[in-house]
Amino acid sequence: MKQLLIVDDEPLAIRGIVNAVNWESIGITNVLTAVNAGQAKQLFGDHDIDIMLCDIEMPQESGIDLLAWVREHSPETASIFLTCHADFSFAQKAIQLGSLDYLLKPIPPQELEAVIRKAVNHITAEHAIKLHSESWVKHHPLFIERFWLDIVNRAIPSNPISIQAAARERNIELPIDMKVMPILIHVRRWHKSLSLRDEKILEYALMNTLQEMVQGVGRSAGVVPVERGRLLAILTELTMDAPATLNLMKTYIDSCQKFFYCDISCYMSEEIVSLHELPEQKRRLEELQRDHVTSDNEVLLLQRKTAAVSSSIARPNMKRWRIHFEEGNRLKLLQEVNEHLNALRSTPGVSSEALHQFVQDTLQIAYSVLYDKGIQAHQLFQDRSSLELLERATISLTDLRLWMEHLIDKALGYAADLEASGTIVDKVKAFISKNMKEDLNRESIAASFFLHPDYLNRIFKKEMSLSMTEFLHQERMNAAMELLTETEQPITVIASNIGYANLSHFARNFRKHTGYNPNEYRQKSVRESQT
Repeated sequence: MKQLLIVDDEPLAIRGIVNAVNWESIGITNVLTAVNAGQAKQLFGDHDIDIMLCDIEMPQESGIDLLAWVREHSPETASIFLTCHADFSFAQKAIQLGSLDYLLKPIPPQELEAVIRKAVNHITAEHAIKLHSESWVKHHPLFIERFWLDIVNRAIPSNPISIQAAARERNIELPIDMKVMPILIHVRRWHKSLSLRDEKILEYALMNTLQEMVQGVGRSAGVVPVERGRLLAILTELTMDAPATLNLMKTYIDSCQKFFYCDISCYMSEEIVSLHELPEQKRRLEELQRDHVTSDNEVLLLQRKTAAVSSSIARPNMKRWRIHFEEGNRLKLLQEVNEHLNALRSTPGVSSEALHQFVQDTLQIAYSVLYDKGIQAHQLFQDRSSLELLERATISLTDLRLWMEHLIDKALGYAADLEASGTIVDKVKAFISKNMKEDLNRESIAASFFLHPDYLNRIFKKEMSLSMTEFLHQERMNAAMELLTETEQPITVIASNIGYANLSHFARNFRKHTGYNPNEYRQKSVRESQT
């Protein structure tokens, strides 16, 4: 709803205007009045005035002078002039100062109402345009980012007509003959453990840094995240050649290593492409990135004829590696792994697919040896760190080395603990004593130690002369006898505290173990303590 100010040096004229119009029906909720420019200025200081209805001929300060002041201090106010004389010079000056309309007194009520309604509609429209403009300025970078993503992901069909139509729909200016140079940036790894939130913050910093640095190459049309750990820079209006761009990207890599705790690689082409060719160029860059496994912190150029990559590589002596695994020879195994990976680093054409085959061969050996030792490998390596290292193992030889070292250390370290059977048996005994309240059985106990139930039970029985189930039963009964003797806890509570949900089942097992039911045993203990 709007506020209106009437300024006229004739009070009768003001009263006539106030009474002539049904203000609420045209959206005016408050009508203010002033008999001179001074009073009007004071009201402008106290109220947000949307419309000013002002007489031109006033003593001391004219309506024209007041309008000039209003344009400076309240530029969004719509002004309408009233005058008794059809003076062209007045009308011309009013229009120059932005007056919305110019009316001759006396004014028919219908005409006055129509002009004010027009002013209300004008203000409403201007307000909507302003909100839209502010929203556009605020969200424009997001619109641009979404536009590029829709192009590279083919949500916009890859032809010039569709791309131009999509740009027009989004109010994005796009030259018809626009050429771009896409550069794919891949974060190979972070130098320290990051939460997902911190990772996103650093990726945002990588984007901003790149946008600033490419100013010397050309205006960056956008740097967009295409996937976790991968950014796509789309450069336009290039002012430097490809070699200069390459050198700039090397500087960018150095900055990322120094300030953002990461190793990255960049992939670019020496040729520029049309917008409809961008998705295919991105695909080729991604293919280059996927098969770039031998080094980090480099800029790689997409060649028109890409060198052949190999899906197979020279295999190490897996029989010898198996022997090292079986014997727990960590140092020898790590030495041969490093020698093999160093040889691969100088082998041309090594691909991620070849690394995938190598990972599968290694897993087959490691899991087989662990199985023979009774270790459930799929449980041993189900922690987050193991899964993430395995997922990244085929990205690069560096990541493969990190995964291999983790695999060897964890597998051989756990196997060594098992060979000292007393160590694992002591751990099992402590685990049972601590967790007897839970629904334990030999399968759940073995799973907690990543071991096959039969294998762990065999080790346990060899040392304790009891199976794990028998030991669990014994510990529960001993705990029950102690609680019945030393506390006044209800029998139902005692049964629950040692892992029995069914009271009759507990009583039956307790009688079998002691010859008494729980209540008889407690009474017997009381009598014995009194003698």
